[in-house]
Amino acid sequence: MDSTHYAPEPCSTEGCSLNALTGAKTCWDHLEDRQAFVDALRPGALVDAWLVGVDLSNRDLKNANLVGARLSKANLSGCNLCGADLRRTFLDDANLRGADLSNANLELAVLGGADVSGACLRGANLQRSNLVGTQGRDADFSNTNLYYARPGNADLRGANFAGANIQRTIFRRANLRGANLSGASGQANFEDADLEGASR
Repeated sequence: MDSTHYAPEPCSTEGCSLNALTGAKTCWDHLEDRQAFVDALRPGALVDAWLVGVDLSNRDLKNANLVGARLSKANLSGCNLCGADLRRTFLDDANLRGADLSNANLELAVLGGADVSGACLRGANLQRSNLVGTQGRDADFSNTNLYYARPGNADLRGANFAGANIQRTIFRRANLRGANLSGASGQANFEDADLEGASR
């Protein structure tokens, strides 16, 4: 039976405590033909998939349905996730540097500890998402919906939040040095945030 987010199968490699990837018998670390596995992934059939640690860098996953998928520690740098459905997706500690997440739906997604530095999230829906400890230097959050999102302790130096909805966004202890908050609307929590040089 294929592994799923909710009931993953254990990796078949003796002594391994990790779970097998959806559609495979082993975890990423013990996968023999990684290229064939990645090539076989279908963007429309990844709901609740267990894809911990996979390398999908520079892949075209435009409009992919990844609702509820587990992509913790995955390498998604340079990936095209424009318009992707990433609701409730686990992207904690994932590498999303330079990825295109424009107009993606990330409602309730978990990006704690993820690296979105230089990524484009323009127009994305990030409401109620967990961004605690996210690395997002120079990321583009313009016109995003950050309603009740939690980027506390995040490194958002130089990030662009122009025109974003920041109603109830919790920026507590975030580093927003040099960030662009011009045109952002709503009452956000900036408790102990570093706003030196930020434009508002």
